[in-house]
Amino acid sequence: MQRTENNPGMAVIEELYALSQVAQILRCSRKTVYRLISSGRLRAVRWGRSYRFRREDVQEFVRTSVIRVPKKVGGLRRS
Repeated sequence: MQRTENNPGMAVIEELYALSQVAQILRCSRKTVYRLISSGRLRAVRWGRSYRFRREDVQEFVRTSVIRVPKKVGGLRRS
């Protein structure tokens, strides 16, 4: 068996998350993760009858899901 640092393909495989891990990372249910996959918002790799997720895809999903709240114009009224 070869060591991981000598085999770049193994490093890619080790960076795959299972569906339950992604649900835990995103702090949501497994059903929500399935919805994100079917809507195309979260990329996944089909692995037999299950899904696996690349770390980069999960990070990209989080990065693009950030909501920017605009600053309130005018602010509070002073008396």
